Amino acid sequence: MIQRISKDQYRMRTMKTDFDDPFTTESSSPVLLLHHVNSSRGLFYTALYEDNTLRINNISKRKNILTGKVSYKRSGSNIDYTQRDNQPAPKFLLLSGLGDSLQLVWTDGLLLRYDTRDFKNIVVAEEKNLVPDGSSKITACRYLLGGTSLLAGDSSGTVQILFPIIDEEKSIDKTVTNLVAAHRFKSENKEVSAISTSQRSRIIGVGHNDGTVELFHVTSEKKLGSIKPSSDSGEVYDVVFAPKDDALLVMTANGLSLWKFDPRYPEITLSSLFTPVWYEGSPEPMHVWQSSSSTDDFEPKYGLIPLVFGTLKATIFSLIFGVPIALLAAIFTSEFLNPKLKSHIKPMVELMASLPSVVLGFLAALVFAPVVADNLALFLTIFITIPISFLLGAYLWQLMPYRFGLRVQKYKFSVMFLSVPAGFMFAYLLAPVIERICFADNIILWLDGQVGNGSGGWFFLLIPLAAVCCAWIFTVILNPALRRVSAGYTHQQCAVLDIAKFLTAILVTLLGSYLGAHILTATGFDPRGHIFDTYEQRNALVVGFIMGFAIIPIIYTIAEDALNAVPDHLRSASLAAGATKWQTAVRIIIPTAMSGLFSAIMIGLGRAVGETMIVLMAAGNTPVMEWNIFNGFRTLSANIAVELPEAVRNSTHYRTLFLAALTLFIITFILNTIAELVRIRFRKKAVEL
Repeated sequence: MIQRISKDQYRMRTMKTDFDDPFTTESSSPVLLLHHVNSSRGLFYTALYEDNTLRINNISKRKNILTGKVSYKRSGSNIDYTQRDNQPAPKFLLLSGLGDSLQLVWTDGLLLRYDTRDFKNIVVAEEKNLVPDGSSKITACRYLLGGTSLLAGDSSGTVQILFPIIDEEKSIDKTVTNLVAAHRFKSENKEVSAISTSQRSRIIGVGHNDGTVELFHVTSEKKLGSIKPSSDSGEVYDVVFAPKDDALLVMTANGLSLWKFDPRYPEITLSSLFTPVWYEGSPEPMHVWQSSSSTDDFEPKYGLIPLVFGTLKATIFSLIFGVPIALLAAIFTSEFLNPKLKSHIKPMVELMASLPSVVLGFLAALVFAPVVADNLALFLTIFITIPISFLLGAYLWQLMPYRFGLRVQKYKFSVMFLSVPAGFMFAYLLAPVIERICFADNIILWLDGQVGNGSGGWFFLLIPLAAVCCAWIFTVILNPALRRVSAGYTHQQCAVLDIAKFLTAILVTLLGSYLGAHILTATGFDPRGHIFDTYEQRNALVVGFIMGFAIIPIIYTIAEDALNAVPDHLRSASLAAGATKWQTAVRIIIPTAMSGLFSAIMIGLGRAVGETMIVLMAAGNTPVMEWNIFNGFRTLSANIAVELPEAVRNSTHYRTLFLAALTLFIITFILNTIAELVRIRFRKKAVEL
């Protein structure tokens, strides 16, 4: 073999080939078809003999460490095969990459697939017709890189890509599979004469009887191009890819031709990035991000939708937690808090914004997440007991005599915070009872679907909805009647009536949630598998809490400044007209400052969308598309931070990560544009006031 190493220099190499001792075949008949594969379990080969004997063998190689002697062990089995009546022998005999499946293919399209995982029990796993209409014949057949996907070309110019998927109806232990035609490439009026596959990617070359060679990428279903050596080249016999996919050798009836070939980035199309793709082994087209694996035959999956979904999921959960607290704190600070306390508290909250996100992520992953996992029922109960404690404390404050209340008004802020430890105490006492009643005494097993039914989960989910409905009913229907009844009541009598109304509202809310939960459970709906599912320690609940904590200072500061910017004469006019401070805040101040409040929320949203370190350390980095609050996700920013340092420069993976960054920019740009339009609308309404 002579190799050209420069313009005027050549290198001659002599090849030396060593052969091991041959194996004798089990049949004396001539071999009709032969195929072999090298797998992790050794060498598998199968042969079909002229006397209709079909056999599969496995050869394992062992080397003695001390003596260096190599020994071989052969095992195998005959396969129950009968030649079809009045039909020629099969044209193709193929083994899968692991040697666990054997295919016989006839030219009329019949495919017999044998399950060869157990040599003692080889059975026909499937019989399939590759050409159901019978209008064409199978002319080429081979396996794609990895030996899982089967390529079948026919005389009509169609190439099918088939791979096995689990049959959920027939397979209890997920061992029964069926071949499914996931991809199809069509060339009009060109019979497929040869199929070749790349040695390093999922590119295939399809040769036709008119001398044309077409190149496709299987996963993205992208046509990379076509070539024709000459007008009279004749039928393509074979196509060979260079080891680096940079050249193509085409053998036709008129000889060989070598073509330079640059596939660029065939794995990526707009469709493969943003629409479901049918990946090898998947039961259906799916959105998946999986950029690397430990094997060379890996099929890269560059779907960006799971990353976009993870970004939105992190943003939504953090806003659900952070926005109400930040806005309510801003309203309280601006309209109700003593100015002296305000001068100390606001700088402290603003100082929280300086905490590095890596510190928050560290605390979330190593401190907060394990604590939540060990006390999940307690933390879920806290979300109910603390708001109730705050409201109950406010109603109890009204029981004080009016004059005494004025005297201790300066201590109101300190007393108010006693509601927090009271809420924790109530949660600590109620959590075991709630876990026993709603979650069959073990919430982790309940989330995994091992115990109980879905009523406990529905009960928790319906509490906010039931509370809103109850508040609307009390405000619209009950309150007008109570005003007429309590017109002559004293201050303390009205306070007692308010407490009774509040406690009644709690009971009605819990009763409504209870009834709704049992109705939904009785109709067969279960929140597990959707909003609730198997618990993972690093999940959306942890990220939502910690990232909500990170955005609270930003939203609070801007919102409080917007509220303070409302002219004082509007407050004075409202109070002079007999409105309370709360009525003034809700009906005058907030509508006037709405553009600033909305801007504060959008700035907090921008911080949440672009957050990297918290989600990187606390979200689990699993690019799954589930709304389950107890599992992880991966965001666009975290994905870039994790994978960009290890991505090969200028590779498809490398460029896709930059595209992910562009996608993040576009999402932020769209959200900010919408926010600006809404802010302008609010400002116009504020000017009208």
